[in-house]
Amino acid sequence: MAWIKWIDEAVAKGRLAQLIDRYKNRSNGLLDHIIKIHSLDEQTMEDHLRLYKRLMFGSSELSRTQREMIAVAVSVQNQCHY
Repeated sequence: MAWIKWIDEAVAKGRLAQLIDRYKNRSNGLLDHIIKIHSLDEQTMEDHLRLYKRLMFGSSELSRTQREMIAVAVSVQNQCHY
């Protein structure tokens, strides 16, 4: 597993703190690691979330379930926790 430096939510300030608050999981109050790794570049964090939302929720011939199944299959192939 790779280790990627990030800015912890507890010390985030300004725009980054706002983005973290916007994107943290509402059910548990945590920021998903896949989002946290973008904390060194706020624009990348926003771009990543925009792409994710488009892929998972945008118009497509694939259902939401099919999209999630693809994401899980890719994560398994990459030996990555989903």
